[in-house]
Amino acid sequence: SMEIIYEEIEAHFRDQAARLPAPLPFRNFVAQARLGVSAAEHEAFFRKMLCKVDEPTTPLGLTDVYGDGSKAGEARVLVDSSLARRLREAARAHGVSAAGVCHLAWAQVLAKLCARTDVVFGTVLLGRMVGGDGADRVLGTCMNTLPVRISLGDDSVRECVRHTHTLLAQLIRHEHASLAMAQRCSL
Repeated sequence: SMEIIYEEIEAHFRDQAARLPAPLPFRNFVAQARLGVSAAEHEAFFRKMLCKVDEPTTPLGLTDVYGDGSKAGEARVLVDSSLARRLREAARAHGVSAAGVCHLAWAQVLAKLCARTDVVFGTVLLGRMVGGDGADRVLGTCMNTLPVRISLGDDSVRECVRHTHTLLAQLIRHEHASLAMAQRCSL
């Protein structure tokens, strides 16, 4: 949304506002997103993915996420261009997205921290992938956080990254599902 806002401000400053596309109502995007996949389909997908899950994967005992925020911290590390290039090349070599490789890497970190081979964690979805024509131009918050479950087990890295890629591709169809509904689909 911020990119669209900046683009429109710049167009107004340059007296080129007439060139901007007609604004699309956010309500159209919401209606299309809500009518796209039924609640029953969402529930079936998350029940299948989250069956036998009775607790979240919480590394280092970090379960108090509802505190006052005073102990929260933030860290950012830029990935250098060489590493980013190698990541994209590795993803391409396996026929998957870089997101699939990153999700699998995070699953491996959680698995080691929690001594598990099956982990569940939240992922952020853009919310515009199945929003229909013009969804990329609609102003408004469209992001959603939903759970993913990745089993590492005895599979090869190639099998794990393909499974992760497939799961993320399936999850996009459900990007407008409610997190609360998804959570209710576990044990």
